[in-house]
Amino acid sequence: MDRKVKGTHVINITEYLEKKKGKLGLEEFWNKVEEKDITSKRDFDEKEWVEYDMVVDFFEIIEELFGNDLKDVPRSREIGRHITDSLGHLEYLTVAQGLKELIEKAEDNWEKVYNFGSIKLTEWDEEGRAVIRYDGFPVNSHVCNYFQGSLEKDVELLELDGEIEHISCPVEGDQYIEFEITW
Repeated sequence: MDRKVKGTHVINITEYLEKKKGKLGLEEFWNKVEEKDITSKRDFDEKEWVEYDMVVDFFEIIEELFGNDLKDVPRSREIGRHITDSLGHLEYLTVAQGLKELIEKAEDNWEKVYNFGSIKLTEWDEEGRAVIRYDGFPVNSHVCNYFQGSLEKDVELLELDGEIEHISCPVEGDQYIEFEITW
């Protein structure tokens, strides 16, 4: 299957990198990526589809070049936080509605961002517990880290005092990526 994501994700990855590592860090990244005939974020259009495998490659290259952040958080997790914070429409939805509505909107609009996989709210408890499942993604820890960071930022934007636990992981042999959010 040909897995694709909108180019805005790739653009936001490079913007994260420039913010955290400056122009020299970004240049070091592009030098490493240049082998793939990509020279800058101008090679991407935010509305065009790009190969999702490229996103995973970018996560791996960034981790290889720069390691974890100063708090020992994987870069792919930090990128998930950054992209959620940078995408104005997600921030608007998060501020305007609650977590349940945000996840339901993500389910409804998934195909606008990804041409594969899915997100699903599999459990909901009004008392403060939810389970979110991502299905159909490549088995890669960077993918899990990215989604965890994205959910962390959602919880933060909603001003919930919550925790996110990675409860199911294909890297560990499970069928899905799942997170439990408690608040």
